[in-house]
Amino acid sequence: MDNIIVAGKKLQLDIPASDITRNLWLGLLAEFDIYQFSMNDHQLLLLVAKGSVKYSPVQRSNLAHRIENAVLLPTVFYFDNLPTYERDRLVDKGVYFVVSDKFAFVPTLLANRRLGKEEIGSQLFPSAQYLLLRHLQRGSLNGMTIKEIEEITPYKYSTLAKSVQQLAALGVAEFKADSNRNKRLTFIPDKRELWEKSQPYLSDPIKKSGCTDEPLSAGIIGGIEALSHYSMLAGEDTPTRVFTIDASKWLKNRLSDFEDIQRIEIWKYPPIAENGFVDRLSLYLTLKEDTDPRVQKELEIMIKEMPW
Repeated sequence: MDNIIVAGKKLQLDIPASDITRNLWLGLLAEFDIYQFSMNDHQLLLLVAKGSVKYSPVQRSNLAHRIENAVLLPTVFYFDNLPTYERDRLVDKGVYFVVSDKFAFVPTLLANRRLGKEEIGSQLFPSAQYLLLRHLQRGSLNGMTIKEIEEITPYKYSTLAKSVQQLAALGVAEFKADSNRNKRLTFIPDKRELWEKSQPYLSDPIKKSGCTDEPLSAGIIGGIEALSHYSMLAGEDTPTRVFTIDASKWLKNRLSDFEDIQRIEIWKYPPIAENGFVDRLSLYLTLKEDTDPRVQKELEIMIKEMPW
């Protein structure tokens, strides 16, 4: 192996120095190919099984601790494929691992990752925008670690780590270590100020839209019908239905560009639903370019009356 992919970043693999391998035991060297790599200025070992290796999560945890005590380097296990339930068992035991280019669990290093300028960009990642809007509308995320945020959001640790780094880089939040060296997220204290400062970085959550020739009961209600729910504007005869990218696969062959009975929106991130309707701030972002002055007036009122 020449490299691995962790959080979308290609990392070069090298043969460990001799002073490292001579401190490892023969049984380990017989079962694993061992590589050394660098991430966020930290050196780690990668263990790639030479054949079928049957280790439980507890055994892998114990093995990783034994290696770290011997060579003072954290250990990461490599897998070509790994079922979700097996990943969950390893995460539960704190075992670092990489699954091909699909998944990585190296929490300390992911949290310490520094994004390059080209990665920060001028608009929030969908996951970062979700975090910001959730914080503004559902409940404060201030003071939470990435692991705590992972437990209450639909995103994995690696995605959240990149998201909080971007929020901090753009100046709408901080991500700093506390007295116990646990990094915690803190947004700008005033929510109205946070909303206004974030405007240049926010984007329309709609990835794709279209219509179907039959009304649907699934999905969250968005569009004009949702604005009607939050305002005095008249609603739609058939409410717009909103789906996320993952949940929309079954719609693949049903969407049409022609105007029809049912309008569908496929969003880049999950709406922060309120009683079956998309959240106010995401709705604003989908309609702010609408040319109807009545829509613009109701959007203005809705934002003005937000319970910050």
